[in-house]
Amino acid sequence: MKNSTIFLLTALAVTTGALGLTLTGTFDETQNSHINAASAFMSGHLVVEAFDESGNTIAYRQTDNEVVDDGEQCILKMLFAAGADRGRAGEGACQGALTEAWRHIAIGTGTTAAADTQVLLVNETSTTSGLQRGEASTVTWTNGTGSTTSKVVMSKTFTAVSGNSHSIAESGLFNSTTGDANGMLARQTFTPVALSNGDSITITWTFTVGD
Repeated sequence: MKNSTIFLLTALAVTTGALGLTLTGTFDETQNSHINAASAFMSGHLVVEAFDESGNTIAYRQTDNEVVDDGEQCILKMLFAAGADRGRAGEGACQGALTEAWRHIAIGTGTTAAADTQVLLVNETSTTSGLQRGEASTVTWTNGTGSTTSKVVMSKTFTAVSGNSHSIAESGLFNSTTGDANGMLARQTFTPVALSNGDSITITWTFTVGD
């Protein structure tokens, strides 16, 4: 399993609603040609906060993320591919709404550890529970300068509305609100958070880029 950081060869790009970054690679120096690749460093972090109906904190979790294989492959296509190239067989997966950014947050009850090959949450919560996947309600950008880092912070709050309790133990970041679509960039599990009717849970994904 790769850890939660990705070494970038070019800058993080966010254009027309598509979040992009490059992957690890090496340039060879041949025939006296010198390629100066500006390197950057990207890391992701997940914070989970749960509250009861009165707003009292009932749980807090934080952990690094796991960027999955399909997310890495889709990153390059969002940057460099056009039209059919984004889904061409043999050139890696790239699912979901390919014109949207990875700013759709989902939660679930699956406890299977995060792995590179995953494309969906193990057990995503349904629309009847009030805990369905949705676009981040808050997106905050911090532009880095010089030695400071650039950062995007995306948060969404879910409120349980059904009479059943829920044990939330996973979250994923997607490029589509469609529940059965792939397009997952990252997923992570955490110690389960028990939610009853009226309780809420806020999921915050942070990605930081800097040298």
